Formats: sequence, structure tokens, C-alpha cells
Amino acid sequence: MTAFLKIDSCKACHKNLPWEWVPAVVLSGRVLAGTGVWRSGLAEGRCPACVAAIETQRRNEQRALAIRGELIELLGGEKPYHEFTFEKYQIAEGNRLAYECAKHLNPAAENLYLWGSCGVGKTHLAWATARRCFEETLSVTILRAAQLSRKVRMKDPENEQAAIDGFVNAEMLVLDDLGTGSDTIFSRQIVQEILDGRDACYRAGLVVTSKYSLNALAAKFGDDTISSRLAGMCRVIEVVGSDHRLKARNEHPQSLSQ
Repeated sequence: MTAFLKIDSCKACHKNLPWEWVPAVVLSGRVLAGTGVWRSGLAEGRCPACVAAIETQRRNEQRALAIRGELIELLGGEKPYHEFTFEKYQIAEGNRLAYECAKHLNPAAENLYLWGSCGVGKTHLAWATARRCFEETLSVTILRAAQLSRKVRMKDPENEQAAIDGFVNAEMLVLDDLGTGSDTIFSRQIVQEILDGRDACYRAGLVVTSKYSLNALAAKFGDDTISSRLAGMCRVIEVVGSDHRLKARNEHPQSLSQ
């Protein structure tokens, strides 16, 4: 080994690192050519700690992008991704209780039934709750009630049951706008099976939104079975307020008409 000392400085943290001696490789009693050298401790001008930090940052950024994409897909687009957050929810006297219950929902032990007229922010709260649960790495499913039949219909019995089981087993399930769309015996039967399945296995984390109170929902369905099950499972909260969509239209009539 030749007496040798060279010091490099990391261009990121400016830490000084001496070169390292890499011992020669001996093969059959002879030193392999090109081995036994001094080597810089830097990689692309950076020390090992800085290289590791950059790699960790890169992985975190990639994961953040992947999570963002998954969340946009879950919420149904860029608009709900940007708008449906607790921070952007406009709290008023008539929706404060619903906001607090949704924001602090314990998906392992609580269910919510949010009802009220159109545009008062029921879906906003449900989506924001789903977002929080997703960010806590829970399995989350968001389902508009009007889509329920299409999600299950036209499948063979085995796949139909698998689809229903997926809704039953989701750690957090949002069923949005219950009571809207075409009301069929088949769709009501699916809802009943999902509710019964979640209740039977003590599965909480259910948020249902509807423009109907439970009594009005029973009247619409002509049967109180679903309403009764929801009453037993959920904390029922009326969301009161003005239609924020009409308010936005009145505040920005020109931009909405263009």
C-alpha cells in the first residue's frame, strides 16, 4: 500500500471524506491486475448519507404520486380530489354536528347516516371521511347507490357474491345518495345483504348519504327493512343548509354560463 491521502468534500453536505483503500484481489497467489486501489468515498460527488437521503426522498415522491393517483381514482376525478376535504368544508350551524362526527369518525366502531336536501354537503363529508381513512391505509370503497345494481348485475352467482362480499368486507364503505335512481327489488336486496353482512360481522366504517330521512326512505321503498337496519347500525344526523351549488351559481353567474 502506498502512503496516500486524498480528501473529497460532499457537494451536498460539504462533509470531508478521505479516499478508501480497496485491497488487492489475490488469485492463485498472484495479485489480480487493476485491483488494490484508492477509491473516492463519494458517488456523483455526494457522500453515502446524502445518496441514501436522496434515494429515500425519491422513493417518497414516487409513493406520494402513486397515492395521489389512487386517491383521484377512488374519489372519481381531479375535482373531488381537490375540493372534497375537511379543510374546504364550509361549516355552519346546521352542519356542524355532521362535520364533527364525520371528521372524527372511528371506522372501527362507528357508522353514519347523513341526510338532508340537495347541495348541503353530505357527499363532501362522506368523501372527506373516505379520504382520511384511505390515507390511514384502510381499504376504502365509494359507491353511488344508483351504480349498485350495475356493479353486481350480469354476473354469474359466484362473481355476484364476490362483489357483494367486497362491499361487506371493505374497512370503510361510502354508500352515496341512497334512495335515488331506479328503485328495484334487486337493488334493495343488494343493499339489505350488504348491511346485514356488515352488521353480522361487526363491521363498522359505513357512511350512508341520502336526501331522505329514515322514515321517508321507508315510505319510498314501501318497506322499512333497510331503514330499520340503518337505524340500528348508524348515528343518524340531518345536514341542514342552503344548496351550495345554487349559491355558487348566484355568486359567479358569468363564469358558470360560459
